[in-house]
Amino acid sequence: MTALDPADAAFARDPYPFYAALREQGRPAAPVALSNGTSAWLVTGYRQARAVLADPRFSNVPAPKTGPRRAEGATAGARSVLEQHMLNTDGAEHRRLRRLASVAFTPRRVDALTERIAGLTDSVLAELTARAGRGGVVDLVDGFAFPLPVLVISEILGVPEQDRLDLRTWTYRVGSPAGALAPGELDQAWQSLHRYFTQLIAEKRRRPGEDLFSLLARDEDEAALDDGELLAMAFLLLFAGYETTMNLLASAALLLLGHPDELRAARRDGDAGWAAVVEETLRHASPLEGTTWRRASEEADLGDGTVVPAGASVLVVLAAANRDPAVFTDPDAFRPDRYAPGSDRALPHLAFGHGPHVCLGARLARLEAMVALPRLFDALPDLRLAADPGTLPYRPGLLVRGPRTLPVRRVP
Repeated sequence: MTALDPADAAFARDPYPFYAALREQGRPAAPVALSNGTSAWLVTGYRQARAVLADPRFSNVPAPKTGPRRAEGATAGARSVLEQHMLNTDGAEHRRLRRLASVAFTPRRVDALTERIAGLTDSVLAELTARAGRGGVVDLVDGFAFPLPVLVISEILGVPEQDRLDLRTWTYRVGSPAGALAPGELDQAWQSLHRYFTQLIAEKRRRPGEDLFSLLARDEDEAALDDGELLAMAFLLLFAGYETTMNLLASAALLLLGHPDELRAARRDGDAGWAAVVEETLRHASPLEGTTWRRASEEADLGDGTVVPAGASVLVVLAAANRDPAVFTDPDAFRPDRYAPGSDRALPHLAFGHGPHVCLGARLARLEAMVALPRLFDALPDLRLAADPGTLPYRPGLLVRGPRTLPVRRVP
């Protein structure tokens, strides 16, 4: 059985050769031994990924804990509450939770944010331009890719500005393997998130506004969220609401800075060119590396002779499926032209998943990228990378993927 350490920095920086090797062995869905002593099936083939994501035999409900029961401490209690979100549910329960959250992400509501996103982008870029204008190196993640989606999702949800940096730190830690963190950091993050959202929701009930948290906290419908579900929903929407878009913006900027011809084409072709860049970035550098973990409730044949045994843990690796050479021509190349209008090479990538758990915020992420990327390169057309892309740090783990820093400088 192939071994994998998700906390390995080299793997985090470039996981694609590992995934390609699995496929080349004729194993687009195969068991892998993980460094924590467990094993899981990684699904790296495109067709197999679509099959698993749409198959109700692969449950999102976490398996019951087995073995000796440990005492429930503060961290275990906080984590068990915050993980009760809709990505860990199936069927009617998932549909109920998704319906309650979807009120903020309808096409009409998302599209109505266009001007506000443009204004927030301009304010972020004004500060970044001032910093870059003083010479030296600036970090495009901290100065652009992080603050913009945090501002947007925080306004939608109702998160105060002064709390956003702490929330970034805590959500980063809970999305990373414990082996990649200092002792105690993971426990501290789960407890801090639970405490923060408990206080925020109480405040929304005392002084409700027009934001989504206020709406959910005061919903008196019989299908409304209970206190635990509300905490979990708050955690999920914040985490998913900025992390995916941050990675999309950072990865797109990195790719365009390394592919000046594609950048010139996007600026020349306007909306159609930028839309192609966004879709190709989503495929080539999927901001969600993998889905949430699934469990085979019964033995399942994926249709190609691969049989996943009952009880197996299964991870659909979106980043790998989106580079499957059986589906995408020249899969490791950054080629926005494959998503150009009229191209017969345009294929549906899986960056936002597939099936009933497809990402609720996909339209919002695309809109933010479509608004922000052209403004970035209009404001700073002379940006250049200030580091070797092969040395940039990436978040360890199998959940989300994007550069954690992106040093750039202006070169007139």
